[in-house]
Amino acid sequence: MTIDLRSDTFTLPSREMLETILTAELGDDVWREDPTVARLEALAAKKLGKEAGLLVTSGTQGNLCSIMTHLNHGDGVVLEAECHTYLNEAGGLTSIVGAYPFLIKGKNGLMYPKDVEAILTRPYNIHFVEPKLLCIENTHNTGGGAVIPKGNIDTLAKIAHENDVAVHIDGARIFNAAVALGIPAASLVENADSVQMCLSKGLGCPVGSVIVGTEEFIHRARKNRKIVGGGMRQAGIIAAPGIYALNNMIDRLAEDHLHAKLIADELKAQVSNIKIKPVETNLIVIDLSETPWTAQEIQDRFESNGIKMGSMGKYLLRMVTYFGISREDVDKVLATIPEIFQ
Repeated sequence: MTIDLRSDTFTLPSREMLETILTAELGDDVWREDPTVARLEALAAKKLGKEAGLLVTSGTQGNLCSIMTHLNHGDGVVLEAECHTYLNEAGGLTSIVGAYPFLIKGKNGLMYPKDVEAILTRPYNIHFVEPKLLCIENTHNTGGGAVIPKGNIDTLAKIAHENDVAVHIDGARIFNAAVALGIPAASLVENADSVQMCLSKGLGCPVGSVIVGTEEFIHRARKNRKIVGGGMRQAGIIAAPGIYALNNMIDRLAEDHLHAKLIADELKAQVSNIKIKPVETNLIVIDLSETPWTAQEIQDRFESNGIKMGSMGKYLLRMVTYFGISREDVDKVLATIPEIFQ
């Protein structure tokens, strides 16, 4: 049986999660009449300490609707240069929203306050785009699943709000960050104006994300969701697994983090010149640039042993642990490493 470490988007729902669909109360959600969707949105808002929530089809749609709601055409948005919203969402923030990106080079996704402040405090000039939104990704995908600590978020939010700039968190894996830090997710994002969180990664749902914010923000975001084709009918069949996930799947993320650390530690112990970004959650980003191998060569060797992983460039590999990757699977990966790197 193949062990698939390409992404936590390959998580499969448990039988218990799937069974919630069979008994879900359904209605037409565009008419605001699906009670299961309403329950999920309220629960997500409570988990993240916000007033209201909105079910969307994906993290990309959630970020897009959020940015659409915060900005007018031509406004500026400040982002870390390697964030998912900028690199991996098909350019929606420019092609659909018409936003101008101000890019900041961070360290594993973490932006330094002085760099953000330099952009947000520029004197008004008729020639300049005005930044109106700051986006923070937590955990940070290309940063190796790096956790952005609460102190950094709070400092950046203070700078933003002092300059009339809103704050959105792309929290596709926000519960991974909260579990790694040992604090409630609501505390971690308390100074953000909006948050997008995925149900379909480590939480194990088949589909869906939720955005949260004030009642007024969600009211406007609902219209933007409709504009991009995100209005759904009997969406309770998506929401029911989401409710199960938020009630049952958060604490177990610590197991995924442990599994990722075990693999990373074994790689560092067995392979000379390998470089691995600090493993804080469930992602392992491996740099092979100082070894004799390319990412494709190592991918092929692992796959011939029944193990799949992703690549992020000629010399970069990514491995992701998640629900469904057992300790036995991890042990097989560990046992295979000496054979692969020889």
